[in-house]
Amino acid sequence: MTSFSQFFQDGGVFMHVITLLTLFVGGVMLRRVRTIRQTFRDPKEQLGRLRRGDVLTPSLVAAMVMVGLLGTGLGWIQIQAALQSIPHEQWAMAQSLGGRIAAYPLVWSLLCAVPLTLGHGVLRYFEERLRSLIEKHA
Repeated sequence: MTSFSQFFQDGGVFMHVITLLTLFVGGVMLRRVRTIRQTFRDPKEQLGRLRRGDVLTPSLVAAMVMVGLLGTGLGWIQIQAALQSIPHEQWAMAQSLGGRIAAYPLVWSLLCAVPLTLGHGVLRYFEERLRSLIEKHA
């Protein structure tokens, strides 16, 4: 990595933003696991926390995918601009290599978003079951 522009062109800025969002959402989900565990110790106090739900996680996961799409779209635009400056006989190779590099942010965002989405679904399932058990026995 020789300069910031090369770092940007390789998708580094977008991939770092996606990674930071992933770490933040992972932390939020771990906090929710802790809340679920504490619910078993003190159900009445924690029931209010379970009722609030988690609106932030799906929004941030969607934001990660959108950042990946933005990075990929900008990468494809830069590829088309760069293809204008190379000889015609090297177009196929340059377009193939550039297309793969431009797709990195999108692929990374999906690799981060899919497990978080699945984890969010599992946590929602356990929260709903726990909430129904508490309300049933309260």
